[in-house]
Amino acid sequence: MSGVTAAFAAAQKALTVSIFEEHPRVGAPSHCSGHVGILAFKRFAPKLPNRIIENEIKGAVLYPPSEKPLTLYRPKPVTWVLNRAEFDRHLASLAVKSGAKLHLNSRVESFQRSDRGILRLKVGGVKPNELSCKMLIDASGCGASISKYVGLVKPGRGMLVNSAQFNVENLTDVDEDFVEVYFGQSFAPGFFGWIIPRSDGSAKVGVAVGGRANVRQCFERFISKHPIVSAKLKHAKPITAPMYHPIPVGGAPDRTYADRILTVGDAASQVKPTTGGGIVFGLACGRIAGETAARAIREDVTSASHLREYESRWRRLIGFDLSAMAWLRRLLYRLPDRHLDRIFRISGELKADEILNRTADIDFQGRTLVSLARDPRFFITLLSASVLSVPSLIGAGAQVRRART
Repeated sequence: MSGVTAAFAAAQKALTVSIFEEHPRVGAPSHCSGHVGILAFKRFAPKLPNRIIENEIKGAVLYPPSEKPLTLYRPKPVTWVLNRAEFDRHLASLAVKSGAKLHLNSRVESFQRSDRGILRLKVGGVKPNELSCKMLIDASGCGASISKYVGLVKPGRGMLVNSAQFNVENLTDVDEDFVEVYFGQSFAPGFFGWIIPRSDGSAKVGVAVGGRANVRQCFERFISKHPIVSAKLKHAKPITAPMYHPIPVGGAPDRTYADRILTVGDAASQVKPTTGGGIVFGLACGRIAGETAARAIREDVTSASHLREYESRWRRLIGFDLSAMAWLRRLLYRLPDRHLDRIFRISGELKADEILNRTADIDFQGRTLVSLARDPRFFITLLSASVLSVPSLIGAGAQVRRART
């Protein structure tokens, strides 16, 4: 998605652009829930055909491990549920119409720099090939090999969560106006589970887990043993098989550019650490990458020193929010269940839902956090989370120190 967005932006500047897609069809397999905030999405995405929007969501029900759930609601839709595969295909079609060439069943496996600095790419797939280019934008996802090769990605286990999701129909007691989010170390250690309804009565059900948790076992336990989720799925029928996918949630690396190379989207960890969502940030950064590449080639200045513009632009746009969300994730997601329950209980007593219901932009959460913190009730809730998190954060740090000795 971020790759075709970059290709679209570059092709609009009259560049010769090629898109290499390793699968036989754009958008497949689809690992993403396609849940986006409407406000930010409209800011960065092209206009969508109505068929791509599967539902309009007005609120969320947040389930702690054992306390009462917290319900957030707005009179008008706040988020959309997208058909992610169709969305990717729509973006690709826009790029192709703008002049980009799409190569399916093609994966960039390696590259070499020529004496003149031109990149020689080795492309594998149905028709292996070698070709040259002036610039490369790596949007190959989590663990991107090209970016790792040039030292732009240094993955660690603590930076990843593993997700599992499938589509089901015939659920019980699911309101199509609300997404449901489930917390608790017993079922979603280190992250959370979800039910995201479509307007046709089906839903996307999944879980993401951190650390060394086995995502397949956690997913099976979540859908079959969780006291609330299992009841909702008792008569449900799977529409798709479960899909498993790693998500980088540790924030972006120190650099996302090198000589003639930019990295974008999941490959650059431009993903919300709180939710694992990367669509809006991928769209925004993909456009910046495409525009930066177009300008660099047009002016024949493709060295790293000139490509620093890309890094500066995207960090100005989302850098603060990425840092704030990474802090919030460290604050909350290592907490034992009893501490999570206590935070929810304090939130309920202080009616923190009244504050959160004012939130319209769910993507730029850093700025939202600053705004909400002005309310004493939210500040007290945040302070309680901070105090309760201290033992968990210290314990995590001790584990890291022991691992390094």
